[in-house]
Amino acid sequence: MKLLKCMWILWTFALCSAYAPKDICNAKPKDMPLKPMCVYRNPDFSVEPTRAPEKIPVANPRVLELSKANSGFALTLFKQLSERKSSTENIFLSPISISTAFAMTKLGACNRTLEQLMKHETMELISANRLFGDKSMIFNEAYQNISEKVYGAKMMPLNFKENPDDSRKVINEWIANKTEDRIKDTLPEGSIDSDTILVLVNAIYFKGQWKHKFNKEDVMNLDFHVSETLSCPVPMMYQERKFQYASIPDDKVKILELPYNGRDITMVLILPNEGTPLSEVVANMNLKTLVGWLNIMNETTVTVQIPRFRIEDSMSLKEVLAKMGLEDLFSATHASLPGMVAEDGPNLYISDAYHKAFLEVNEEGSEAAAATAVVSLGRSLNVFRESFIANRPFILMIRDSSINALLFTGRVANPCGSS
Repeated sequence: MKLLKCMWILWTFALCSAYAPKDICNAKPKDMPLKPMCVYRNPDFSVEPTRAPEKIPVANPRVLELSKANSGFALTLFKQLSERKSSTENIFLSPISISTAFAMTKLGACNRTLEQLMKHETMELISANRLFGDKSMIFNEAYQNISEKVYGAKMMPLNFKENPDDSRKVINEWIANKTEDRIKDTLPEGSIDSDTILVLVNAIYFKGQWKHKFNKEDVMNLDFHVSETLSCPVPMMYQERKFQYASIPDDKVKILELPYNGRDITMVLILPNEGTPLSEVVANMNLKTLVGWLNIMNETTVTVQIPRFRIEDSMSLKEVLAKMGLEDLFSATHASLPGMVAEDGPNLYISDAYHKAFLEVNEEGSEAAAATAVVSLGRSLNVFRESFIANRPFILMIRDSSINALLFTGRVANPCGSS
């Protein structure tokens, strides 16, 4: 059987300046001198002339449109993973990384496979991409050229048929290099074999320092309540200052935004009120409610306590993505990806989609490597201040606040022993 093992090796952390230097949002295949084999036209497209125009925070409305699509996709995927994983397990992923892999796949898709990909809304901001193809295969020239021009994804030939494990190691080394050695051994032994034809890779890395750093001397051990029956001491960071913040009693949540240095990258933390399980908040959360929470935040003096933690996550996305509508893509019978290979090439399909993510948060910011000693200090909280004490499971999002684009989403359910 002719098989495509096109593994989307997607993992996180994106450098604050990791966007492509050109306007990828507008660099569509139709603008290129070469065109993809198939183009999808939405038969349900209609104009709504009576609808009031939405306030656009950036000059390019296309960017806003893509950020909305990505945010909707991010929340849907996060909710699917939340349902599948135990409530005491951490979750961390990059929806933009996954979206980029979808976008590169669209260039070679046709028929119902392309329709499902186009309806599965994604964002097309990128950092670093690469195609690894079996050297014995002749790939579609237009597909290679468009992938390189639009996504910067050059083709590197590897000998999957004769040396699959060596090829796997080459790909893993590329990933490690692009993520400052934070993400290693993404492809486990046996994940590449002699039937593999093409591997699409999207590498994203993030390293940021807080605009307002936490004082190392204010760190103290406090209990984190993983569940009603499980708690553990974690190093809890502390500071009190003005942040974008909102307490929303009707939705039983508090929301806090911590800015990073430079640009408009921020971390948003969503904390359920005491007595409210995080699963309840996730179940009731959608894009409309999230945007509403973000919009009502205002500058408030807040007493903040959040744990110092490090989480890693890896997952196969095949089942969850198929459930979200990408069924044909993973089907040897129904997949239609003729635009990836030359004429008379094999019938390709996606065997699996892999995602690996890393996050570290400490006094300096995110991913900083410095380790500090925990110093216990006596402290009394100001009862007249708003407080945000993340001593129970919470949601985190790293976003570009200028366009409200979600770069990363996650759930910190169990930081015990991770500092």
